[in-house]
Amino acid sequence: MADFRDTLILPFEKGILPFPKEGENWLILNADTLPLTEPALCDLVQCEQGFRSSYLALKAAGYEVAARQPTGAALDGCLVLASRTRAVNEGNLVRAWNDLKPGGVLVFAGDKTSGVQPLRKWLSQRVGTLESLSKHHAVAFWAVRESNEEDIEYEAPETRQGDFYVSPGMFSARGPDVGSLLLAEQFDKRLFGRVADFGAGWGFLSSMMLDRCDQIEKLELYEADWESLQAAEANVGERGTYHWCDLTTEAPRGPFNWIVMNPPFHSGRAATPDLGRSFIEAAARALPSGGRLLMVANTNLPYENTLNGLFKKVERKAQAKGFKVIEATKGSR
Repeated sequence: MADFRDTLILPFEKGILPFPKEGENWLILNADTLPLTEPALCDLVQCEQGFRSSYLALKAAGYEVAARQPTGAALDGCLVLASRTRAVNEGNLVRAWNDLKPGGVLVFAGDKTSGVQPLRKWLSQRVGTLESLSKHHAVAFWAVRESNEEDIEYEAPETRQGDFYVSPGMFSARGPDVGSLLLAEQFDKRLFGRVADFGAGWGFLSSMMLDRCDQIEKLELYEADWESLQAAEANVGERGTYHWCDLTTEAPRGPFNWIVMNPPFHSGRAATPDLGRSFIEAAARALPSGGRLLMVANTNLPYENTLNGLFKKVERKAQAKGFKVIEATKGSR
């Protein structure tokens, strides 16, 4: 089914904009695999994608991709795919525009629920008139940077939550969520040895564990979002070991004595409880007999069915404000 990625390439297919050529420098920000074209774009562009599963999909499709591409390159063109977060989109538009060489083209596309029209207005106030087209319930807009046009001055928003570094677009960017706070209340000296934080985000739970559990010998943080993992490293520092990992497809480096997690249950805007189940299954594989999982989830998510099938003992340790904390102990095989 066609979507905003098809809309992104329409200006090229219609001949309004020239396709990238061999030897030119093109970048896709918040990249995703694109529809097949002639010439094939995967051979002519570099990609930036910090979400691990999307990064792996791009690599499998033959794209050249990195979690973060260097800034300051003189780009012939930059394609920007919409993120869910306004500040991330603004930052990507600014970066794309400022890295264009004279004559370079910036193209942005997003579906009509992504705030694409306000972004179009926001960019036009800074660079002048934009061209656009709509199709597939999406909008693409673009601009060519002339030789006399200046960089966009922009101060990226950063959020400090007490002693923590957080930035827009990360999960719970305004501070620890209710579930994580409830889970952290359970941290005590029982947590020991080699411990993993699955879906570590920007490192709140890991920091709380290290502050409260002095029997932890090694703490490993697993996170699929590269930017969040960089924030976690800034927040937790040398006390942790960091893994950019998609736990739904990539195995963690167990075994662990304890695994702690506040698993995701959304993919985009849609609730996807299977994500949490995948985290539980990954934890079960990484724990030996006697190893323990401590997790928090919304009370209406039926994770107990999965837990009871994989663990010897499952008990609810706390419940408040729509969340439950569950401890599960692995049995012998």
